[in-house]
Amino acid sequence: MLVTLFFLLSLHFLGDFPLQGSYLAENKGKDDYLLLAHSFIWVGTISAGLIYFGIFTLWKAAFLLIGHFCIDRIKARGGWDYVLTNRQALYVDQLLHFIQIVFMVI
Repeated sequence: MLVTLFFLLSLHFLGDFPLQGSYLAENKGKDDYLLLAHSFIWVGTISAGLIYFGIFTLWKAAFLLIGHFCIDRIKARGGWDYVLTNRQALYVDQLLHFIQIVFMVI
């Protein structure tokens, strides 16, 4: 289980940062379609790992997509600005994505 979790978390960093590209990174917070595109890239990356380990299901992909979109939308639109700094909001965003991934493995 730890190997699976490590691999999926590695895929998370790949899908959440470099695979989105600079255009999506800069504009996903202003446009829901771009945010959805980013979310699909991330879910596709994580799903590749789930398929590799034989634990992929459509409900998991849907859970990841909806969760990622909602979490990133709240962060991108300043939903946590009244209580968190930008850095803290990033940490909360990442923690919530990690929790999503843990749910895929347990």
